[in-house]
Amino acid sequence: MRVSKSTNIAAVLAIALLCHGCVSASSEKTSSVSADDFADDSLDLLFATEFPVASKDEALTKASLAYRDREFGKAQFYLVRALKFDVTDVNVLAQIGNLHVIQGNGVLAARAFNFALQNDPTHAESLEGLGLLYFRAGNDDKAREILDRAIENDPNLWRAHNALGVIADRESDFTLALSHYNAALEIQPLADSILINRGYSKYLSKNYREAALDFYEVATRSDSPKAWRNLGMVYARQGWYASALKSFLEVIDGAEAHNEIGAIAMENGDSEDALHYFNEAIRLSPTYFASAEKNLAELQRSSKSRR
Repeated sequence: MRVSKSTNIAAVLAIALLCHGCVSASSEKTSSVSADDFADDSLDLLFATEFPVASKDEALTKASLAYRDREFGKAQFYLVRALKFDVTDVNVLAQIGNLHVIQGNGVLAARAFNFALQNDPTHAESLEGLGLLYFRAGNDDKAREILDRAIENDPNLWRAHNALGVIADRESDFTLALSHYNAALEIQPLADSILINRGYSKYLSKNYREAALDFYEVATRSDSPKAWRNLGMVYARQGWYASALKSFLEVIDGAEAHNEIGAIAMENGDSEDALHYFNEAIRLSPTYFASAEKNLAELQRSSKSRR
């Protein structure tokens, strides 16, 4: 099955790549690591005027309040302060790792997760965090190994299940992918990313009707551009071009929508429909003239070859 360039796998999967090449196994000995190894000097300068914390509990409370207010830098500052009272606290280390991920610092995130795992190799949250870093860096084999260990220790990690589902889809193991997405939805039923990924998994396995149901739920619930676009794609794949057009028009202009549908109609072998949508794309916008003309030429060649 071919898909058009604008609807490739990278465009429709709902997990963002936050960092690339940011993971390295930690070779540091436990005794040589201090809380300062997880600090960000710029944050220390920024919050230098904050009152010092007298205890680990006070630091954790202030970190929680800062996180609630989405002041992630301040939350990280206080978590590092909490770690100074106990550098082996794996839960604090995992929280520090997750905050570094949010702020796009994969190196410090990996350091925190790795050190937590030196202290407790079964710590599920750190395994999940490290596995997701490998996943986002494109190392599916290492990600799968670590994420499998994470859910063995805690089956209720929906992000781990979601990522494992994507990895299974990439290997065309759609049955395994669906089992992971379903497990993730049991834990986090309102996560749009899981439902979009499950819908795309069903699309890849040509289960178009059920794929449309997943995309439609997210589109109408959250007005998600990704879900509207995927819904248009799956409608068009079934030959429901009028419905596809309505979905595409929720997120893209008329010319682009007609060009998209024309490309899928051509792949479906619906030459007359493809011709109609390409011509309409040209009429609506000169921008699509070259693209649509190229598609029309390919359509004419394929029509002649079938005679």
